[in-house]
Amino acid sequence: MRYAKVLTVLIAATLVLNANAQNQLKDLRVTNITPELSVYPCGDRHEAMVILRCQEPFDLVLSSNYDANLDLSVTTEGPEKVYSIVFKTKEEGTSFKGRQLSIVADGFKKHYIPLNLSDKEKLEFLVSDPYSKLRSLYYTATEEGVNYMTEGMYDAAIDQFRIAKQCPEFEENENHLDEYITKCDSLKKWTVQAQELMDREDYYNARLLYIRMMTENPSCNIIRELYFNANENFNRVSKHDMEVAQAYFEKKQYEEARDLYEHALAQKNPESATAGTNLAFIQYKRYKQDNHTRSLSYIYDKDCNIGLMFAALKPDKTSAYLALGLEKGMFDLASGNLEEAPYTLNPDNTSTITVPDKPAYQAMLSIGWTLRLYASNENIYVPKIWVLMTPFSYAGGGYYSKTPNPSYNPNSSSSKDQQEFVESYHWMNAFAPEIGLAVREWRFILSYRYQYRYMINREKPVSENLGSAKHLIGIGFCW
Repeated sequence: MRYAKVLTVLIAATLVLNANAQNQLKDLRVTNITPELSVYPCGDRHEAMVILRCQEPFDLVLSSNYDANLDLSVTTEGPEKVYSIVFKTKEEGTSFKGRQLSIVADGFKKHYIPLNLSDKEKLEFLVSDPYSKLRSLYYTATEEGVNYMTEGMYDAAIDQFRIAKQCPEFEENENHLDEYITKCDSLKKWTVQAQELMDREDYYNARLLYIRMMTENPSCNIIRELYFNANENFNRVSKHDMEVAQAYFEKKQYEEARDLYEHALAQKNPESATAGTNLAFIQYKRYKQDNHTRSLSYIYDKDCNIGLMFAALKPDKTSAYLALGLEKGMFDLASGNLEEAPYTLNPDNTSTITVPDKPAYQAMLSIGWTLRLYASNENIYVPKIWVLMTPFSYAGGGYYSKTPNPSYNPNSSSSKDQQEFVESYHWMNAFAPEIGLAVREWRFILSYRYQYRYMINREKPVSENLGSAKHLIGIGFCW
């Protein structure tokens, strides 16, 4: 009986001591820091994620009342140790209603987080010791430095971080004070650069710099306000630039509009699609103006004194040309005012035609290709040269004769004998392939074509003159 009383007293004392020890443990501070619209991208799986971030020099022991084995991973991000846990949110035959996550750390009371998770939900918590920063100057100086940094007071923040580096805890704890100092130096430099960009009204690059600063210092509201100001100015200037560019474009002042459109594309203007479309049109117009792809030339030939050539001289691909030539006698042939070939009257009142040396009427037509030489690696001081060639050329010529009819008898019953003169046309045809060059300098063009004529039907000496080599020289202009 005596031993039973002693045992009872010992058990009671143990319970009291455990209760006192538990009461002496500190509380953990667990703060929900889940960003807005936070989503865990798990696809079609029924899962959610919980993240615990801890900057304190202790480890966390995690467990769940529903999950025997947690799908847990631990990583380090700067001064933080990050605990990531993937939970199932739906499982056949199992209800997760009332799930709790328990957090245990040495010297602290056990903390519970209720988890009523939905599919794709992602929660983030910050775990900290609410009293740790009161223990020494190291913690207070570090906290002050972080606060100054989030307020954009980088010089004051650097001073606090340097004070913390002089404390004994700096060597005892894993810390990132040097990284904080480097970050503050960068933020100071970027702040000056961003303000210079704002002063130059380069709002696009100022925006990019402020975005970079927000990435490095996301809690700083001053940077966020500066970004919103730069973005507002960017939108205002972008709208104004596009309105001015459109006005130039509608007035066909393409050079002025082109500069603004190129600036709009470089600055990622909200109306970049319109700027790109109009810029493509301007570049096409400029391409045509700079290259003057169409040309008209006068072609000189001693036999065909009326000659023209139209050629498309494109800088990057094959095109075509059309050339024609007429001897002025062709107009007489068309009007009926014909030039007769000379003839000799014989004693028996018959006549013999004297064949002329060359045709009284000549014409030629060529349809061929133009091909640019050395289209790439152009030099502005080297003239642009095209090859002209075709097998599809035609040349023709002939003469007209009107001689006395030797059987002329006005009283004859035959209509043939009643004709005082006999009319006849003599025409020859030639197949005339050619090759040549065209040289363009600014808006002027000089061309040379060599043409050789193969006679289809001959009548000497006329055909000898028609069926020979021809040298055709042309001069004209481009537009």
